[in-house]
Amino acid sequence: MTQQSITNVESHPPAGPVSRIFGQYDRSLFWPVLLIYGLIMACALFFPTLTGQVLSSTRDFLIFNFGWGFLLGMGGALLFCLYLVISPYGDLKLGADDEVPEFSYGAWISMLFSCGFGIGFVFFSVAEPLTHLYQSSHVIDMGATGEAAGVAKAVQLTLLDWGMHGWAVFAIAAWAIAFPAYRLGLPLTVATGLYGILGERCNTSVWGRLANALGIIGTIGGNATMIGLGVASINYGLATLFGWDLGPVGQALVMIVVIVAYVISAATGVERGIKVLSQANMVMAGAILLALLFFGHAPTQYLLNLATQQVGDYFGEVFALQFWSDAGNFEQREWLGWWVVFYWLWYISYIPFCGGFIARISRGRTLREFIVGVILVPMLLAIGWFSIWGGSAGYVEVTGIAPLWEGVQQKPESGIYALLESMPGGWWLSLGVLFNIVIFAVTTSDSASFFAAMQVSNGDENPKVSMRLLWGVVIGFTGIMFQLTGGFDAIRSLAIVVGAPFFVVGIAYMVSVYRMLKSAKKGGVHNDRIGVFYRGMVPYKIGRQGANSERRGDDRA
Repeated sequence: MTQQSITNVESHPPAGPVSRIFGQYDRSLFWPVLLIYGLIMACALFFPTLTGQVLSSTRDFLIFNFGWGFLLGMGGALLFCLYLVISPYGDLKLGADDEVPEFSYGAWISMLFSCGFGIGFVFFSVAEPLTHLYQSSHVIDMGATGEAAGVAKAVQLTLLDWGMHGWAVFAIAAWAIAFPAYRLGLPLTVATGLYGILGERCNTSVWGRLANALGIIGTIGGNATMIGLGVASINYGLATLFGWDLGPVGQALVMIVVIVAYVISAATGVERGIKVLSQANMVMAGAILLALLFFGHAPTQYLLNLATQQVGDYFGEVFALQFWSDAGNFEQREWLGWWVVFYWLWYISYIPFCGGFIARISRGRTLREFIVGVILVPMLLAIGWFSIWGGSAGYVEVTGIAPLWEGVQQKPESGIYALLESMPGGWWLSLGVLFNIVIFAVTTSDSASFFAAMQVSNGDENPKVSMRLLWGVVIGFTGIMFQLTGGFDAIRSLAIVVGAPFFVVGIAYMVSVYRMLKSAKKGGVHNDRIGVFYRGMVPYKIGRQGANSERRGDDRA
């Protein structure tokens, strides 16, 4: 009996009402995770103050006691990815040696952003550079707080948060999951990424099941944070553009509209739904960015100079900033924990989701092409995006054209609308941003629920729409619940607390990837009926007769 067959026998419950609605599912994963988040939402609803205090205390404990460890771990992940690019393993492919990519390069890159970062790029495009301009330890130490001299450093610090480090941990997780899945026919689960360590027991061992559970819990918390920010931004946009000041009920209705839209997207599948929406949204975001570059208050020449300088500043100082831990002060200031370490923990909560989704859309790509596409291309896009948005915001703020910082301190989501409203034609550009965020919210809900459904459906690459809808509702209303009961601070605390445990799994993925690549070069991990993975001196024979290969009905070699 094969590994997948064993997994199916153990985790498929007898046909019942739940199976008829949601399809085959792993009951040992489905019910515990659903129960955990039911309890979390109940606590947030009935005991909001106590829940907020517990989350805040746990968050502060993690940030200010283990921040150094997260800095080292994220730096190590980026160095590992850079090694993979120049390593002798760079020509290994996800799938058969002659397999071609499932999606075009443009569609692939667009869908990478649909993983959930699109909302963050828009939400923080103005708020974060301004926050760093006034509050970051680096700008304060320069003596350039709120001044033109501090704008470039503020943008550079924003790029540190949104740059290569997050994409590096996603790339490692995606390759760890996709490599054995596409070459040996294992299911696309979080636990499959541990194949390099656990061998054929990766999906049946206690550690594998724990990794799957942590993956879904982290996915829900991380994406609930992003959805909560998205709904807050949509709510503010509706109030600004149309005067619709929505209360709690209105925000819940906005979430319902997003869920309905994502159900329509989900029904069309990854190949059409997420793909088409992602490409359309990238075009729209690019058009707004060009309008800001050529018709905004900031001189075009200044913004282009800033973007050019950021290339050198970021790549020249990325590791110095990565490992900066405010050791020049005997007591660490709060900025580092609230921004850099927060982002690292937020990305850690995204590792299973982004890794699993990127794995799903990356079949047919070589390791070298994969690493460059997942890490370098988004980084270059981030440089252009934040240089133009952050530079424009800094220019408008410092020159006194509009008091952006005053509004951002009260509501971070106000920054982007306030900047655009100060421009000619700003109402229409703000409307475009509103649509941008709505579509990103739809693709985020779709891709996140797709991943969660895939995990509880035994790695099924195409889980039932009803299962995807269930997890979309859980993610959406978790975000709304925390946004309404505790605001921005509570929702960020949620992401940190649920994401931190997956840090250990992320480290294990690096070990697993290296062992699998080393074995593959020796002829151990093939896309044929029998693959052999060498763990020490003991070979593990893995049959390829899995649910994925049976469903596809192919026999690729």
